[in-house]
Amino acid sequence: MTRLESTAPFADLNTSLAQIISDFGKWQVLSALLRHLMVRKNPVTMLSPPISDHMRKDIGMPPNVERPRLPLHF
Repeated sequence: MTRLESTAPFADLNTSLAQIISDFGKWQVLSALLRHLMVRKNPVTMLSPPISDHMRKDIGMPPNVERPRLPLHF
């Protein structure tokens, strides 16, 4: 394959995009494109697992306090 050959999965991107816009509407296509651009590409990973309360006590840290669960009222 040379640099001049198209690597796009569709033969004609303009026709494909027009078909998608006619199927879903301009605003849905625009919002989907914006959501795709706003998604973080490399999610932040936790470097180490959370420390247990026993290990926190050993290194002089206070115990991990969980937030109290709020009751759900239906």
